[in-house]
Amino acid sequence: MSKVYCKWCGSTAGSISSLTSGSCSKNPEGKNHGLYEGSEKSKYLCKYCGNSGSSISSLTSGSCSKSPNKRHHPAL
Repeated sequence: MSKVYCKWCGSTAGSISSLTSGSCSKNPEGKNHGLYEGSEKSKYLCKYCGNSGSSISSLTSGSCSKSPNKRHHPAL
């Protein structure tokens, strides 16, 4: 079974419906997890500033001064 990831916090689930039905405290657009549509990587980069993290959760845990909602967003 493959994993799907939340683009806001890095949480994982076994299916898109399972992921998006859960709430996400880091989602600036609403209350539920959002699907990360990129591939699984060994290093994730912020699409606004280029900062990196070894996982989506480590990347999105920091703040980003160049992002419209002040959080890092993983680039696809």
